[in-house]
Amino acid sequence: MVTRNGKFTRKEIAYLRSLPAVASVVDERITYSETFKYHCMERYAHGESPVQIFRDSGLDSSLIGYKRIERCIARWRRTVLPRVSGVDASQVKGHKPGRRPGSTNLRTRNPNDSAALREMLLTAQLQRLDKLEREIRDLRVQMQQELDRTREEAKAELAAAETGGAEPGIESGASRPAADVVAEDPARGE
Repeated sequence: MVTRNGKFTRKEIAYLRSLPAVASVVDERITYSETFKYHCMERYAHGESPVQIFRDSGLDSSLIGYKRIERCIARWRRTVLPRVSGVDASQVKGHKPGRRPGSTNLRTRNPNDSAALREMLLTAQLQRLDKLEREIRDLRVQMQQELDRTREEAKAELAAAETGGAEPGIESGASRPAADVVAEDPARGE
């Protein structure tokens, strides 16, 4: 999620850097790869939602913010869109956010470009899966260490109880072995 003043956390920066769509990222700024810009504008020209295009590349609006997506699209419409082959930029300028993919009269996409996009997205997904698998492995190690520590503590408590220390989980004096109980003397009023 975008933090105060638009700055990313270290964890968010690390995630963003792992995406093929991102060329570089610092606290407040993301620089996107030229390939991503091109494919983004190509999909946009064919009627796809900018938010969906970014989301498909691992750039969810909850992470980077809607405003950043809007500004990128506005900037790339002027700079990148005119270079996208098979797209008449004059037809795209009237884009309505709710328009469905494929609802324009534009020529179909270049299959080689679509393959490159698929490869880029698959790479991003594989990197994300690797990261999640590492996190799961680390959590399992932490859980096993905690379990081992708890077992050792229980063994130590049991050993202390068997050697005359307090019984585990019972307050001192609440329960004592029979040998430690002193017979009550009725003459003393006990």
